[in-house]
Amino acid sequence: MTKLSLRHYWHPLATSNEVSEAPARFFMLGEQLVAYRWGDEVRIFKDLCIHRGAAFTAGGTVRDGNIVCPYHGWAYDGSGACVHIPSLQPGQPIPEKARATAYQAREAYGLVWVCLAAPAMPFPVWPDDAWNRDDYRVVFVKAYDWKASAGRVVENAMDMSHFNFVHTGYTELADGPVIKPYEVTRTERGLNYAYDDGHLLRDYVVEFPFLVHDRKSVVNAAGGKTWSDGDNAKSGDVTLLSFLAAPIDEVRTRIYVFVGRNHSLDREDSAFTAGFDIVMEQDQRIVETQRPEQIPTAISEELHLRFPDAGAVQYRRMLRDLDKAEAFVP
Repeated sequence: MTKLSLRHYWHPLATSNEVSEAPARFFMLGEQLVAYRWGDEVRIFKDLCIHRGAAFTAGGTVRDGNIVCPYHGWAYDGSGACVHIPSLQPGQPIPEKARATAYQAREAYGLVWVCLAAPAMPFPVWPDDAWNRDDYRVVFVKAYDWKASAGRVVENAMDMSHFNFVHTGYTELADGPVIKPYEVTRTERGLNYAYDDGHLLRDYVVEFPFLVHDRKSVVNAAGGKTWSDGDNAKSGDVTLLSFLAAPIDEVRTRIYVFVGRNHSLDREDSAFTAGFDIVMEQDQRIVETQRPEQIPTAISEELHLRFPDAGAVQYRRMLRDLDKAEAFVP
């Protein structure tokens, strides 16, 4: 049985418009990658020519879909096999070991995704199938770069008990800072838990390891208001906040933020996205100071409260199960 690491999961590498026909450099899990388009296909490789260790992105090109090393002109096809070495004598075979490292790539949700090891875990799904429904609208807000580990970023997105202190005036719990009992369920894909503050039912879908969706359903329009509610909120309105954290390396994370809604579809998207810069900056200011940078996965480390930290404890147990020795090895 394969022991899983972070490399077996799908991670967002870039927005779709950041990947073009020209080779471009990206980073994931501490590894330098190169990505480009060939027709309808996105190809992703380790940014390293096997011949002399040159980076494809140091001036390489794409020729007939093959990426060409700028140093000696070696060309590699989509599978990573070397198909042309200009310096070889005619008829001389290309060595079997002449291969670039090719990775699995997919494009979905306006993003390009990469998986660095086989077998690949199931591809992420969007709650409520919101991307494909006419009664929902999902928009990309922006990407945020934090000097923090992806685990710390995700745990912050999962946490409700900091709202009434860090996000005053934006997203407080309507019934105050005391966290009532709630249940955390471990699913095949991650975690699920919900919390009713008298105004919103916040239903968290955590797709392991680094994706968090916060589905906020209005249960009592008169019970309060947060920055992402509609001005005429009514029971049944759903606003879906999505935080997709990409682990650039152990201490750098890019967060792709989306907002979806099943209400106020005739209004400008900016009415529901304008507060993100402020809220994200409020969190960033604190999360970047957390030490150690990596989340301690031993439950005995750091202090946990039964209900405020129930989701985080389960998340840490899932992280603990990963093969940490492989997690950040290129």
